[in-house]
Amino acid sequence: MRKSAAVAVVFLAVSGVALGQSLNCSQCHSDPQALAAAGQAIGKTFTKTQVNAMIIHLEGCPTHMDLTCISCHADIDRFPHPQETHLANPCVACHPDVAKQMNHSVHRDPLGGTSYVLQCWDCHGAHHIYPANDPRSPMYPYNVSGVCLKCHNQQKYLNGVHGQGVELAGLTAAATCISCHGYHTIKSVKAVGSRTSRRQISFTCGTCHAKIAEEYRKSVHGAALMATDNPDVPTCVDCHQAHQTADPRSPKFRAESPRLCGKCHANAKLMKKYGISTDVFQTYVTDFHGTTAELFEDVTPDQPFNQAVCYDCHGYHDVSRVTGVGKKKIEENLLRRCRRCHPGATTKFLGAWTGHFIPSPTKYPWIYYVKLFYRVAIPSIIGFFLLFIATDVYRSYRRRHRGGGGAS
Repeated sequence: MRKSAAVAVVFLAVSGVALGQSLNCSQCHSDPQALAAAGQAIGKTFTKTQVNAMIIHLEGCPTHMDLTCISCHADIDRFPHPQETHLANPCVACHPDVAKQMNHSVHRDPLGGTSYVLQCWDCHGAHHIYPANDPRSPMYPYNVSGVCLKCHNQQKYLNGVHGQGVELAGLTAAATCISCHGYHTIKSVKAVGSRTSRRQISFTCGTCHAKIAEEYRKSVHGAALMATDNPDVPTCVDCHQAHQTADPRSPKFRAESPRLCGKCHANAKLMKKYGISTDVFQTYVTDFHGTTAELFEDVTPDQPFNQAVCYDCHGYHDVSRVTGVGKKKIEENLLRRCRRCHPGATTKFLGAWTGHFIPSPTKYPWIYYVKLFYRVAIPSIIGFFLLFIATDVYRSYRRRHRGGGGAS
């Protein structure tokens, strides 16, 4: 059989016969010896790797199995095959709607044709095409990252909670690249209508995290984004990262969260824009809760700790304003949160807290003057005793010196 196929190939090479229905493509493309003979017939020597790449075993989606080779390879109708064939994408003949979507995506043909930056078969395969819900498909959830990461250097996705959920746990419901970026209509982050743009990202994340996304859009951060496209407020990916999304339940995330909030709330220029003091962050990291959190972050970030961090008091996604709601309402909310760790707390308990204000002559004056007293008294006392010791040492030295001089 192989010998006869090789003879047929040589005959076709010499005569330049049109293929059509007279010769099944598989006579060559399923037989390594036939391919090698075909190469020799036109003066080429194929390597083993090249031959293996040309071996085709059709399988996959029944819809595509009904097509013949020349349904897609219409320009390869004779042997030797014409040069520079297959410049156009044959998929668009059956999928014109997808072709239109592709030319509105980042993978579009710069000239508006069908020579896309990323062709259909780069994602879906060429001859082994399966439905996206088939585990053998490159577009099946735990295969998607392998396709996208061939071009995009975002390996950190595999270290995130979503990537580990898909890759390690085999969770097909966990977010993959196409869950967030889409399929054929992938747009730049800055493009209008992009699924990953600042305005849209909460809706994209909300596909899986609906309740959280809704809470965020009602919060002080989300409401500002929805109302005015405020460029300064954080979105989902500012706190949770887009690709290397950490597990927010982990001790490490909890320990690092004050610095996460501090990226904005310790930024003097940004806070001045909104009339918010950076003392909010500074007073936290210097009090008992903040000092402990800082210590855990530096020494044992993976160990759990029970000290309050920013979101324990202000909430996670439903962060509200602390102005305009009244002192009584603030105290009620704060006491409820304090009682999570201090069950016996009363309204007097709140008097021990300075509310992120640095004490001054007008704000918490007793604390201010006590601190001022110690700031003056301690250096003065230490300085007095150092001076006393110094003069005593000097006096002893002089006494010994005089005594020595007299003896000589």
